[in-house]
Amino acid sequence: MINSIRNTVFFLLNKDNRGYISPLEFNSYAKMAQLEVFEEYFGAFARQTQLQNLRKRSLGFGDMAEQVANKISIFATSATLNYTDVDATNSDPAETNPGGVEDYFTHPADYYKLLNLTYNGRVLQEVNKLKFDMLMGSNLTQPSVRFPVFYREDSNIFVRPLSIFYTGTTPQNTELPLIMNYIRKPLDPVWGYTIISGNPVYNSASTTNFEVSDEDEVSLIIKICKFAGLAIREADVVSAMTNEEQLDMQVTNS
Repeated sequence: MINSIRNTVFFLLNKDNRGYISPLEFNSYAKMAQLEVFEEYFGAFARQTQLQNLRKRSLGFGDMAEQVANKISIFATSATLNYTDVDATNSDPAETNPGGVEDYFTHPADYYKLLNLTYNGRVLQEVNKLKFDMLMGSNLTQPSVRFPVFYREDSNIFVRPLSIFYTGTTPQNTELPLIMNYIRKPLDPVWGYTIISGNPVYNSASTTNFEVSDEDEVSLIIKICKFAGLAIREADVVSAMTNEEQLDMQVTNS
């Protein structure tokens, strides 16, 4: 899909000799366009779900909420979270003391949205910092391995009870990993190429295709043209693509 999109973008930009964009520039615009399309999925899902709850959307082939959910679901994945032993980090790395109150887990690098955390088959309950402190302040509400909780602070995840940790250094039968089920970010698209006679020629072997749905090809083209129009300072290109984008959004939400 990425090669056909690039060809269309170049056709639209070059038909009036508006300027040339390099492969590096195209890949940069393609990355931004894909992220915009990807992030729009979540707003579209919320809107379509709301309309469905108001009985303004049909089911079956007309179930727009399910169609958007299917686009999002391909980005669902899971990973064992990395554990940071603060005592070992701040002193001698050999003096490990897992299970400290300041220890934490961290998001995967490609993390976008959390689905849930699981430990030994149990789903952890997420709470805010205030409730977390309240739970820890009472013997009656102390979290346990049967009822574990966590709160997030930036990319750090603090889990209770403290017996939940995973350093990967002890036998698997005595230490279990904390698993995050989440929506990952899409891989950056790359139009791969080889220089032949001084010109870049498409090379599928070094290409990373778009991961968003093929149904969004037109939207990707519009967004890339808009970014390119900004770069080459063509106000009419930006205006035309913005109008097309707004029309496309109206059709989607109608």
